[in-house]
Amino acid sequence: GHLREPYLGSDDRGMPYVDPEVLVETARRRAEAGWQVVIHANGDRAIDDTLVALAAAVDASAAAGHGDRRHRIEHCSLLHDEQIERIAQLGLSPSFLIGHVHFWGQAFRDQIIGAERADLLDRTASCSAAGIRWTLHSDESVTPIDPLRCIHNAVTRDLWREPGTTLTPSERVPVEAAIRAMTADAAWQCHSDHELGTLEPGKLADLVVLAEDPRSVDPHALADIEVLETWMDGVRRH
Repeated sequence: GHLREPYLGSDDRGMPYVDPEVLVETARRRAEAGWQVVIHANGDRAIDDTLVALAAAVDASAAAGHGDRRHRIEHCSLLHDEQIERIAQLGLSPSFLIGHVHFWGQAFRDQIIGAERADLLDRTASCSAAGIRWTLHSDESVTPIDPLRCIHNAVTRDLWREPGTTLTPSERVPVEAAIRAMTADAAWQCHSDHELGTLEPGKLADLVVLAEDPRSVDPHALADIEVLETWMDGVRRH
């Protein structure tokens, strides 16, 4: 992660994998050609650089007549209020590695960046309040591909190594919002909302049948709901 301020007990702030000026020019050229630009940004300084690059991409998309390309920030960790405001202004969309909170929240808080900055991890509720569409991902094999676990992590923000402890309760979201992030909004981010993400006539019948209603179970039991059936394109696969 590339940070504005150093890691705890260190002078190290991380580093960019792409020079910021190169990032801007690359994003601009890709957007001009009609691409959706997705930039991996881990750390608040990385997000600063990414916002400059994606602002250029938004302008280039519009100038070339490509319309809304749904440019995205992948991971989008350590997100400050003014960055959320800028994301909303530019019409960008983040996808959060929600396992940062569940699996490593304690380490971020106590060993990596400290409690104050750990509160900036995966700010789903703040993005919702700003009118920003966001999604969740696993970054497999960093964390297991498990949509119900991702939903659980966003709803509870509990810590794997500290059962019963929550990281930044104010960033918890309702279960409906987390489900939408894994379905309708994920399809929208990928320009697949015409065929995926919701159950409607004319779309692919990709769905699961769950043993329990996620909206009614104890939030801490969300990850343990049994998947009874899995359907893809209208065919039962499991």
